[in-house]
Amino acid sequence: MRRTLPAWALLAVLAGPVACASSRSKAGDAASASMYPESAPMYAATQAPAPPPPYPTVGMDPTAAMQRSSAVRTSGEPEIDVDASSSSVALAKAAPPAPGRGAPGPAQPAATSRPAPTSPAPQPGAAPAAAGPQGAQQGAAEASAAPAPLLVYTAQVAMAVFEVGASLGKVEELARDLGGFLARRDDRAITIRVPAARFDEALRRLEGLGDVLQRNVVAEDVTEEFLDLGVRIRNARAVRDRLEKLLERAAKVEESIQLERELARVTSELERLEGRLKFLRDRVAFSTLTVSFQPRSTETITPSGPRLPIDWLNELGLSRLLNL
Repeated sequence: MRRTLPAWALLAVLAGPVACASSRSKAGDAASASMYPESAPMYAATQAPAPPPPYPTVGMDPTAAMQRSSAVRTSGEPEIDVDASSSSVALAKAAPPAPGRGAPGPAQPAATSRPAPTSPAPQPGAAPAAAGPQGAQQGAAEASAAPAPLLVYTAQVAMAVFEVGASLGKVEELARDLGGFLARRDDRAITIRVPAARFDEALRRLEGLGDVLQRNVVAEDVTEEFLDLGVRIRNARAVRDRLEKLLERAAKVEESIQLERELARVTSELERLEGRLKFLRDRVAFSTLTVSFQPRSTETITPSGPRLPIDWLNELGLSRLLNL
C-alpha cells in the first residue's frame, strides 16, 4: 500500500528553510514600521493575504505556498501522491485555467458595420444607356442619318413577236407613258429609260408584248463610288480656292505661271469628277431597258405522210396508192 501525505505537509517540508527566512524578514519589517510610522501603510499592504491560485503551488513563493497549504487543509481538497512523477507536475502547470477563474482570453474584435452594396461605376469609354423616348429618338436619328443604297437597274429582254415594227412602236409609247424617253432604236432592238420607281411596272408591261425568250436583270450598287466622288470634289474645290488666293498675291512672274498651271490641272480634275457624279446620278434616277425582237414564222407546215420502203412508191405517194 502506497503512503500518501497531505498536500500542505509536502509543501511545508519543501518550503521550510525559506519560511524561516521569511519570518525573520517579516519581524524586521514590523520593527521598522514601529520605528518609522510613515512606512506603516506599506507594511500593511505587504501583509494582505493573496487569493489562492487555481493551480498547484509548485514553483510559487514559499510564503504563498504555506498559505495555499493552509487553504487546502481547511477546504478538504484531495491529497497529492508522494510518488507522482515530475511529468504530472509539469502537466498540472501547463493545464489551462478553470472557467471563471483563469486569465481572460484574447479580446474579440468589435463587429464593424459592412457598407451597403452600391451599383458598379460605369467603365471608362462606355456609352451611357439611352432611356425612355429620348433614346428611341436618338436611335431613329442615327438610322435615318445612314445613307440609303444607290442602285442602278438595267434589264435586257429577248422576245419573239409576229410583227417587229409594231412591237418597237409599242415599246417607245410605253416609255413615254411611264415618264421615260427613248435612248436608242434599230430594226429589231430598242433601248428606253424609265424612272427607277417604275422599273418593275415597265418590265411587266414589256413581257406582255410577246413570248419572252430570255431575260436578264442587274442591280448595281454605286453608293461607295458616289460618296467617294463627293469627298474628292470637296477637296478639289478647296485646293482650287487656295490656288486662286495664292495667285492673287503672287509677286513674281515665274510663281504666277506655276500657280496658273497647277490651277488649270486642278480645275480639269474637278470638272471630270463632277461629270462622273452627274452620270451616276442620272443612272440611279432612270433605269435602262433594252428589248430585242425576233420575228415569229406565219407559214403553215403541212405534215408529211409516212415514208415507204420503195423509192418509186414514194414518188407516187401513199394517197395515190390508196385511191387505186
